[in-house]
Amino acid sequence: MVESMNEDFNVEEKQDMESGLGQTNLEGKVRISEDVIAQLATKALNSVEGVSPASPGLMANLRLGRKTVNGVRISISDGDSPEIVVDAYISVKYGLRIPDVCWDVQEAVKEQVERYTGYAIKGVNIYVQGITFAEKKTADGEATDAADMFSGEEA
Repeated sequence: MVESMNEDFNVEEKQDMESGLGQTNLEGKVRISEDVIAQLATKALNSVEGVSPASPGLMANLRLGRKTVNGVRISISDGDSPEIVVDAYISVKYGLRIPDVCWDVQEAVKEQVERYTGYAIKGVNIYVQGITFAEKKTADGEATDAADMFSGEEA
């Protein structure tokens, strides 16, 4: 009797799939905006320790070339399977090894954009535009160097 119920279930399941509930016959294209991809890339860029978005420089200030959003510029190639090139303009925290940080940014951006868009990443170009020096303010409003705070000495 159990086998009879299983056979009935399988027959009903096959009929549902044949009636179009699987939605395998849809046609159309899905295009993701450059701004959406730029937001994903910026989120990935901000997730890397010691990195902050930077200004892309004079060319972008004069509005020449492609639009830059939060230190990220996106180029999408046309075609059946679009390929993306990401240009990231960053500032790196002082004391970190720049090539290692750039590698981490490339990996984070590639993984994030590919995961959420399904598009192939052709390249992630990193342009280090500056170095940031972290300064902390104490309770009395006085700025101190970050290295002084971690030295373990008390005043």
